Amino acid sequence: MGKTDSAYDYIKERIINGVYPPLSDLSEDKLQEELNVSRTPVREAILRLEKEDFVYVYPRKGTIVTDVTHDLIEDVYEIRELIEPRMVASTMHLVKRDWLLDIRKRFLEPPEELEGEELRQYFIQLDTELHTNIMDGCPNRYMRRLMKNIYDQNQRLRMACSNPDGEDDRTVIEHVQIVDAVLNKDKKRLEEVLITHLEESKRRTIQTFR
Repeated sequence: MGKTDSAYDYIKERIINGVYPPLSDLSEDKLQEELNVSRTPVREAILRLEKEDFVYVYPRKGTIVTDVTHDLIEDVYEIRELIEPRMVASTMHLVKRDWLLDIRKRFLEPPEELEGEELRQYFIQLDTELHTNIMDGCPNRYMRRLMKNIYDQNQRLRMACSNPDGEDDRTVIEHVQIVDAVLNKDKKRLEEVLITHLEESKRRTIQTFR
């Protein structure tokens, strides 16, 4: 992996996970020190992140992390609702059964010792794993590329707006329903439960955001 790619991954991960919070300044000098690289890889990484709407770049002034807004929530879920049902339906026959059974169990039986923030992080990671693994099997490369950026933005929304006390029972049930529909290769049922899940996820995100 080149220096620009490493810088890009490093900065993006910290934006998504909230280490660099919305509207915070990104100092190129500090990033160079953290990454032990020259200015060029950092600048190139920042320009890539600007194209993906993770940062605002103000020439000769500086760079700040983009804000988490109601418009961002609307845009992310509009794309997910338009594309994700089609994408998942085209991928469902490729998903490994053993993995589906395993992630189903992990949704229903989280470690007993987890609570609060640790439990929230546990379910965020499961959510990301479920949707990302299904996306990775999609045969349409352009759809994969688009949804990768959408999922990264969605991950950022979850980190900023999800329930601080962990996942509620309804959300767990929605994910299990998606897994069951894929296990049963039931395309109609899959589209139904996925649309319901996306609508409810959007509602919960907006409610927490407010």
